[in-house]
Amino acid sequence: MLEFNLFLIDNWYLSVPLFLSILLWFRAESRRGGNRVDCDQLTKLANKESACLVDVRPSKEFEGGTIAGAINIPFEEVDLRHDELLKMKDFPIVLICAMGRNAGLAGEKLQKHGYSETHVLKGGLATWQQEGLPLVKA
Repeated sequence: MLEFNLFLIDNWYLSVPLFLSILLWFRAESRRGGNRVDCDQLTKLANKESACLVDVRPSKEFEGGTIAGAINIPFEEVDLRHDELLKMKDFPIVLICAMGRNAGLAGEKLQKHGYSETHVLKGGLATWQQEGLPLVKA
């Protein structure tokens, strides 16, 4: 480990840009598709701001259980079915998936179609279930 540290110090002109690139990449990835919201923030958005909850998991997973009030638009169909959300364009849209990754990618797709206020449930349904929050059968 000492040799690695010495290498980084001796080659600071390579190390600094590397760490900066990693930091900027991580920051961009964490904001992909919209703001990250936790379970409490999702509940507040749904109750106080009439947010539209969109579950982007496959239909079979959605039917196994989802957050109350969520609609299912599988990730693969977001580009084809985004027009189903037109009436909700002025409201926040919270995207939900199993772990949070596909929801961020779906948020990017919706932003390209003009949906400006997109949010992603941090950690996806896994976090929702870990906090002991209820799921409903679709």
